[in-house]
Amino acid sequence: FFAPRQQFTRCMSLVRMSRRMLRLSAVPAARLRWFLRPGGGVRLRMAGTAVQRAGEHQNSVHNIGAGPGAQEMDLAAWSRLKNSEVGEAISPRLTKIGAWRPDPQPKFQVNEVSGLTPGVPAAVVQGVLSEQECTELIAGFPSGGQGFMPGQRVAELYRDRKVKSRSLVNDELLARILQERLREVLPQQLDGGRLFSVNPNFRFVHYDTGGRHSTHIDGREPVMPRWDEAAEGWVQSRLTMQIYLNSHGKDFEGGEFAIVDADDNGEDVQVKHVIKPQAGDVVIFYQERLNPPSDYPPYELQHQGNDVTAGQKFACRTMVDYIFPNEEIAHFSNVKDDYMAKHADKMSVLAIGNTIMDTMLTVSHIPVDEKIHVETKKTYVGGQGANAAQALALLGAKVSFMTRVGDDAEGTTAMTAYKKLGMDLTHVISVPGAHTSVAAVLVATDKEKHRSCLIYDDPRLLEPCSAEALNTAVQRLSSGDFHAVYTDGWQIDLALPIARAAQKLSIPILADVEVVNPETRELADLATVVIASVPIIKALAGKDDVRAAVLALANRPGRVIIATEGEKGSHGVAYFEEIVHVPAMDVDVHDTTGAGDSFHAGYLMAFLKGRGVADCMSFATRVAAAKCETPGSSVTHEALERFGLLERQQRAQVTVS
Repeated sequence: FFAPRQQFTRCMSLVRMSRRMLRLSAVPAARLRWFLRPGGGVRLRMAGTAVQRAGEHQNSVHNIGAGPGAQEMDLAAWSRLKNSEVGEAISPRLTKIGAWRPDPQPKFQVNEVSGLTPGVPAAVVQGVLSEQECTELIAGFPSGGQGFMPGQRVAELYRDRKVKSRSLVNDELLARILQERLREVLPQQLDGGRLFSVNPNFRFVHYDTGGRHSTHIDGREPVMPRWDEAAEGWVQSRLTMQIYLNSHGKDFEGGEFAIVDADDNGEDVQVKHVIKPQAGDVVIFYQERLNPPSDYPPYELQHQGNDVTAGQKFACRTMVDYIFPNEEIAHFSNVKDDYMAKHADKMSVLAIGNTIMDTMLTVSHIPVDEKIHVETKKTYVGGQGANAAQALALLGAKVSFMTRVGDDAEGTTAMTAYKKLGMDLTHVISVPGAHTSVAAVLVATDKEKHRSCLIYDDPRLLEPCSAEALNTAVQRLSSGDFHAVYTDGWQIDLALPIARAAQKLSIPILADVEVVNPETRELADLATVVIASVPIIKALAGKDDVRAAVLALANRPGRVIIATEGEKGSHGVAYFEEIVHVPAMDVDVHDTTGAGDSFHAGYLMAFLKGRGVADCMSFATRVAAAKCETPGSSVTHEALERFGLLERQQRAQVTVS
């Protein structure tokens, strides 16, 4: 972990850089060589930027914590104020009494935080400081003087924390010791810059019972990179280093470090990782770019310090600085954006499943032996596979859809809808003389919001297809055209041969199962990820308990099992990991048709981006929630945008008529 990652630290391409603002006002004339293009000439592109108020960052989650005493300041002024007074170092007391642990240092245990975009660093390094070193640093905590802030003043400058005190000290010896001990852990290159130093400015924080640090994202400092004359480069932080000086469970309760997924208001917080720190542990994690925001939301390293419920917690925090060849790279470079731009073409999915033209009828209640009036009637392109495929396309995947349609008006309507979403229709099987599958879906508008679905499949539509149709798809799998296979579990004569081929090629397979029979059991066994309802998962596993069922089916490396339970959320587990439960979101439900299919699409998109199970489930839950607020069979661009689920490219480029 944290070995140099050359592939993630290259300079941003000229194409991407040409969209950015280049600030040269502070560059000494002798340093203009940094900006010379290979063919000669200097690229100058000036642009104005609006002043950003402290704490204003689109929403409260991304707000980096400015409190009521900073409301009239801009971001840079607030940053200068909170760092303006710096006290004296604490570490000389350890030198004086000989408390430093002598070299050679022990081999440190490094536990990487899983589920992040490849190249985004985050880890817990255990025992970096000894227990005696921690004890002496606590004993040296300032109680006043330069750099000291009592809790009341902290609350004025920061909106998101409650502490007993915070002291900012300049401690170059402590910074050097930490950098030396962590030399094998810290990335030597990151974001197009190289490791410069552990910043000597430390914030020593004392939390007593009730202390906390609410959900936030760490910003880079300084807000604008600074020119370092001696090093001949631009310096800005890229990593946060959080050092714990006493132990959870021994010296204090609560106070865990938690990485979370929060909504835009910071109210719906789902915990992804919990770290129970011990004295001497160091948590190191990447500072995602906040200004301007990342091109590829959501932010992955939102975090919080949970409430201290008993005792007192002592910690200190600093940053790791990197030096960059020019100001633009220092300001704009971002590991996640770089990785996602490079791997944007690795979102190609072969989706297999039903196309069903859904006629949605809203009624006051589901009738039994009675006549009732229909309130509204609309027709949509639906079907389990089609719903998921359309959602994948809206979320940014390159979708090739293998489905059966008739050579009728309904089939033409479906094909037109798919083309508008940019889907590849090479593998659509159009059956002469057959009718496209249709359904009448009754959606009740009463408080229960029950629904009933009546489906008609023309037997001619489902007759065996030609071997050529299957062989063409398998050949494209073998050629590396697809990075994942999705199947809704229907049209099993198509899904099974392709799943068998995909497994041999180690291509991930996400499968839904709605009925249990020998063929769907084989499909489920072939799948990398199985997402199905709780009753189906129990039946596949032969277990009466959902937790036991998902654990039993997650029976090999790489395998993931998700059991969905509607409004009760979902239960998921990866092989040899702990079970994750993600609750459903509380939304204004209009229509649950296709919510499960949208969940599958959301999970697969997050999976293709390298996310862990909890992150994938959380993203999938949000996609399903967007669908529940949307009438019709499948989720819409507008709903995904409203829930903040579209990346910048999809927000700008996708239009649906």
